[in-house]
Amino acid sequence: MKKYFIAVAALALLAACSGKKTTEPAIIEEESVAVAESVPDAPALPVVSDAKAKVNKTDKAAKPVNMRDSLKVDPKKGSVIQKKYKGTFPAADGPGIDYDLVLFYQQDSDDGVYEMDATYLEAEDGQDQTFSSTGKRKVKKGTPSNSEAIVYELIPSDGTMTYYFLAEGDSLTLLTQDLQKAASGLNYTLTLVQ
Repeated sequence: MKKYFIAVAALALLAACSGKKTTEPAIIEEESVAVAESVPDAPALPVVSDAKAKVNKTDKAAKPVNMRDSLKVDPKKGSVIQKKYKGTFPAADGPGIDYDLVLFYQQDSDDGVYEMDATYLEAEDGQDQTFSSTGKRKVKKGTPSNSEAIVYELIPSDGTMTYYFLAEGDSLTLLTQDLQKAASGLNYTLTLVQ
């Protein structure tokens, strides 16, 4: 694979240097790339599109989709359950990120939907900035350290990265993509409020 890559790179270089000489200086465009700081050994935090941002906590923009209405209800699977979790996760460049997560599912079903708001505290010029995400919720069983663990898989509707939460009583703990808790020892837990 390396030989193939080197050969392609060499051919591209030769094509770019086609032997033409010029006296005009080369114009180099600068591009800035923002690199997000992260906490070592921390799970990836949900990142959602800027298009859905709400600037202040009190500025309530409409959710992209009413997820409760999108839940396919089967009368054989019991009543619809709604659970709301809240918590504040650490942030590398601010005081924290407040999460509001609402799960909708039927009593006897592993499938459901979710709505999540992530409010970055003092994100931009001291203003809080909220992002919304919606999607599907699936229940998986087992992690590498516990084959009996219950894991909620949140699959965003916009196709961004899937997130995993370990269900532990009345709390949910964000896991890494390898279904492990953060090695940093920082708090990535949401608590049931409703």
